Amino acid sequence: MTKKSRKTPPKPSIGRRLGGFLLWAVLFALLLVAADQAVLRLTPEGPLLSELQDCYRDLRGRLLTRSRPDTIEGLLAQPEAPSQSYFYADQQGELHFVDSLQQVPDRYRNEAQLLAE
Repeated sequence: MTKKSRKTPPKPSIGRRLGGFLLWAVLFALLLVAADQAVLRLTPEGPLLSELQDCYRDLRGRLLTRSRPDTIEGLLAQPEAPSQSYFYADQQGELHFVDSLQQVPDRYRNEAQLLAE
């Protein structure tokens, strides 16, 4: 019986591994941007897809905008805005209640009404 020697392939260099990682990271980021733009621009066909798109837009808006000041001075300098709630009806006639007019989807802003307190 003879033993066959197995040769192990050489490990790729650090530069090659780092380059591969960066390539996949860039491709992943491009896919995320493409998916983001597709969700924002496509017109949903069903009520569930419409609700999901509205939820995603709200989440995206909260993540990308800065709503709190960084310092105590900035917090104290902000005037207290009176809370105004709005409601609107969607295509299926369901009522939705929101805390600001910016939370109302664009297609329903003209029909949104101020909620009396």
